[in-house]
Amino acid sequence: MSDHRFTPDETGSPLAPAASRTPRHPHHLRYERPAETARTGPEGHGAGAARDLTVVTCACGFTTPALPDADARLVYEEHRNVIRDETG
Repeated sequence: MSDHRFTPDETGSPLAPAASRTPRHPHHLRYERPAETARTGPEGHGAGAARDLTVVTCACGFTTPALPDADARLVYEEHRNVIRDETG
């Protein structure tokens, strides 16, 4: 084996440098927990009234308000289907 490292000559390459290329996938869909707030029910109880809330965000700019987990999952799946349709 030689100690010579191969360095490709990309002067005639049709690809732009990595810094100027647009990302192939402009989406990065994720769940986020909103900052904890004091959660109290109508009777003033905190423990029984707590509901987990989730925010769905995406790199394309899609953001939801804090939703209950079940609703957030539905919104996540709907946006995931939109992404699939865009890329497919």
